[in-house]
Amino acid sequence: MWASLILGLPGIAGKLLDYLGKRSDNTVLTNGQNVSGDTTVAQAQLLAYVEERKVIAQERAAQHLSPWTAWMIPTAFGLCMLHFGAIVLDSTFLFNWRVAKLPPPYDEMERYIVLSVIGVAGVQGTLRKLFTK
Repeated sequence: MWASLILGLPGIAGKLLDYLGKRSDNTVLTNGQNVSGDTTVAQAQLLAYVEERKVIAQERAAQHLSPWTAWMIPTAFGLCMLHFGAIVLDSTFLFNWRVAKLPPPYDEMERYIVLSVIGVAGVQGTLRKLFTK
């Protein structure tokens, strides 16, 4: 009886090791699929971002070539800078000009115009995404 028990242990241990090996293989396969899925999603997001930037660059190039739209962005930027400058001068040197701040929808537009001309318009959304997690 003891002999059959001792001789049977290698067979039981072998089957247990085979089961654990298959289970480990399944876990490795599942994790590999998750990683490749994450990589595919990241690549798709990057390609979409690059395509978006290409479209924006083409649109800006078309606007710069048009005589009707080439003056719009520089004029809007200049007016925003004049407004900001008047506010700063009025508050710094107390000229009593009483330059008013723009009402709610237009103050955001003014800020967005300045940020897009400077080239940092998309940074706020990115920073917000980074620091809210």
